[in-house]
Amino acid sequence: MHFFECLPLKVSLGELQEDIIVSQNKSIELTAVNMYENPIICDSVYEFNGKKVGYLAYTGFDLKSINPLIEIGKKFKAEGIEELVLDLRYNGGGYVITENVLASMFAPQEAVSSKKVFEKEIYNSYLSEIYQKQGESLETRFTTEFNYPEVEVNASTKDANIGLKKIYGLIGSGSASASEALLGGLMPYTNVRLIGTQTHGKYCTGWMLSAEEMYEKCPQELKNWGIYVMVSIYQNADGKTPCMPDGLIPDIQIEDDPIQAYQIGDVNEPLLKQALTEAERSYETDGVHSRSAASPHFKALPPVKTPLFGKRIQLIPSFVSSHSK
Repeated sequence: MHFFECLPLKVSLGELQEDIIVSQNKSIELTAVNMYENPIICDSVYEFNGKKVGYLAYTGFDLKSINPLIEIGKKFKAEGIEELVLDLRYNGGGYVITENVLASMFAPQEAVSSKKVFEKEIYNSYLSEIYQKQGESLETRFTTEFNYPEVEVNASTKDANIGLKKIYGLIGSGSASASEALLGGLMPYTNVRLIGTQTHGKYCTGWMLSAEEMYEKCPQELKNWGIYVMVSIYQNADGKTPCMPDGLIPDIQIEDDPIQAYQIGDVNEPLLKQALTEAERSYETDGVHSRSAASPHFKALPPVKTPLFGKRIQLIPSFVSSHSK
């Protein structure tokens, strides 16, 4: 999970007059708060042509969202969803546990029931030898039970496998790491159609190490510091890393324009519209025009990157952490 702490901020107010901001000579002070940014920003079901298509917009593989995601999976299953639009264009990654939960909901039921390989981790010779000596598998298999008391995760996807036949992945430069791994890991089992622009290309997995975990006597100056260490390259069941080396390449190229005044989940939002068109939803040719809030006086804002951006975080194995000090 990720939290943001905002510093007190004074904001001046203005009024937009003919594309020019005119000062009102007023200001307000914003009060700093701690807040949780819920990465589940939209889940919907669209019905057309006698079929139902699900939509999930997800922005970060945190741990707190696991149970709500499972409830969404159960809802989609109850609705009879067979195709899903998975919007990961603003998702920079996160925890492998959450990625595995989603994979086990999205993969075919047969693959989950038979616990087929979802992904494999490729380590250097030193770590590979340690894993081999400890009898630890380098493979992650589909499952329905997720019990990780060290991070307070106890979840089951037993009744949440949706039974998908096709996934439309909405992607962009903000899609990285666990997002790329999830889509790539499902490709051997599910028809995955990619729409948008090329992804970030983060094909490694890392451990988050705090200074206190690494030192028996941690210096006070280092107590609030940590390091994110790359330890492996992930592969799917076919031995491939589809996002390596430069990111996933879309099957249908469409630029995402966040300035366009469409809410996430609006059927006329360009990337979602393309996905629903691929799913055979019909659109009227008249009366549907591109709307833009852009002005010649405004520049497009850079993409927002959360603390999880570019991260695919694996829990540190106990046999490694016990020997790290």
